[in-house]
Amino acid sequence: CDKGYHYDKSLFTETVVSEFNLICDRKYLSSLSTSLYYAGMMIGSILFGNLADMIGRKPTIVLTFIGVLGSMFGITYSTSVEMYMAFRTATAAFGYGTTLGTFVYIMEVVGSEWRTFFGIGNQAFFTLGYMVMSGVAYNWRNWHDNMLVSTLLGVPFLLFAIIVPESPRWLFSKNKNKEGIKVTKLLARINKVTITDEDWEEARKAGEEIEVQNVIEKYSTLDLFRYRGTFIITIKVMFNWFVNSFVYYGISLNAGALAGDIFVNNTLNGVMEMGSFVLCILLMDRIGRRILLSGMMFLAGIGLIISFPAGLETLSLVFAFAAKIGISGSFGVIYILTTELYPTVIRSNGVAAGSVMARVGGIIAPFLIALQDDITWLPNAIFGVLAILAAFASLTFPETNGNGMMETIDEAEIFYKTRKINSQAYESSEEVGMEKKDTGHDNTAFSSISDNETKTAKF
Repeated sequence: CDKGYHYDKSLFTETVVSEFNLICDRKYLSSLSTSLYYAGMMIGSILFGNLADMIGRKPTIVLTFIGVLGSMFGITYSTSVEMYMAFRTATAAFGYGTTLGTFVYIMEVVGSEWRTFFGIGNQAFFTLGYMVMSGVAYNWRNWHDNMLVSTLLGVPFLLFAIIVPESPRWLFSKNKNKEGIKVTKLLARINKVTITDEDWEEARKAGEEIEVQNVIEKYSTLDLFRYRGTFIITIKVMFNWFVNSFVYYGISLNAGALAGDIFVNNTLNGVMEMGSFVLCILLMDRIGRRILLSGMMFLAGIGLIISFPAGLETLSLVFAFAAKIGISGSFGVIYILTTELYPTVIRSNGVAAGSVMARVGGIIAPFLIALQDDITWLPNAIFGVLAILAAFASLTFPETNGNGMMETIDEAEIFYKTRKINSQAYESSEEVGMEKKDTGHDNTAFSSISDNETKTAKF
C-alpha cells in the first residue's frame, strides 16, 4: 500500500472492492459489509418471524419480496460504500423475511407425505440460485451489471407470491374460519380431492365450541420461553441452528482456498449441496428427522477434524467435501424439523429464533477462519468439535416423522412429554398432569379438516 497499487481486472472489470477502494486502511469495510449483511438477516429473523404470525404468511412474503427487489435496485445504483452497505443490509433483512415466510408457508400447506420433498426442495432452490450466479457472473463481469441482471431475474417470481392464497392453517389458527374453508376448498378443487359433508360438519361442531370462548390470544417470541417444554425445545433448536450456520459459513467462506476456476468451483459446490439434498430426500422419511440430522452433523464434524492434517492434501480435500455434504444436508433437515416441532401459533417465531442464532454463527465464522493464519488446524478443529456436539444434542429431539402439524401450545407441550400428537395427545393429557389453558383457538376445529386439507395441497 505504501508503494502504490493497481487492480487486476483480467477476471472482473469492476468490483465493489476496486470501485470503492476497499484495500489498505479501508480493507476493514469489506469485512464490516459482510458482518452487516448477517446482522440484517438477524433483524429480518426477529422482525418478520413475528410479523408472519401476526398478519399472515402471504402478506409477509409479498411485503418482504418487494423490499428485497427495491433494496437490490438500491445496491445496483450505489455510489458510495456507505450506500452500498445500507442497501445490502436491507436486502438481507427483507430477503430473510421472504425466506422465512415462504418456508413456513410450504410446510403448512403440504401433506405430511410431501413435507420432506418440498422442505428439502425449497432449500435446493437456494443452491440452484448460486449455481446460476456462476453463469451470471461469467457473462457480466462488472458488479453493477451483475446486480441489475440478478434483480431483474427475481422480478417475475413476485407474481407467485401475489397469486397464492393465504395458508389455511394460519387462517384457522386465527379463527378466520370462512377464509380458511374457502382456501381449503380451492386447494381441494385444484388437486381433485373431495372433502365430504361429514368432514365439514365435524369441523363446524368443534368450531362452535371454540367460538363460545370468543377469545383470541396473541403470541410473540416470548411464548417460546414461557412454557417448560417449549423452552427446552427452543434452547436445543437455537444451539443446533447456531452450529449449522457457524460450520456451514465456516466451510463456505473458506472455499476460496480451493485451486481452480472460480466459476467452476462455485458450480461444483452447488452440485455437492444438491447431492446432499437428494440423499436427505431419500433417507429422511425412512430413518427419521433426528437420526438423519445427527448423522449429517457427525459426518460434517468428522470430515472437518480429519481434513486439517498437513501432508495429506488429497485425503484432506475428500474429507472437506464430505464435511460440505454433511453440513448442507443437516441445514436442510433442521429447517423441516423446526417447523414440525412448533405449533402453528408460534411456528414462524420458532423458526425465527433458530435463525437469529444462525446469524450469530454466520457473523462469528469469518473471525474464527482468520485464526488459521496463526494456528492452521484450530478453525477446523473448533468447527468439527461443535458439529459433533450438535450431532449428539440432535438425538434428544422428539421424532416428528409422519406426524401432523400441531396447532396450539397446549398440544405441543403434551407432545414434548408424551411424543403423541393431535387426538392421541389430548387423550394422554391427564396422564402427564397437563391442565389445558383457555387459548381461545384450540386446534380441535382445524384438526378435523386438516387431514383432508393437507391431502389436497400437493403442489
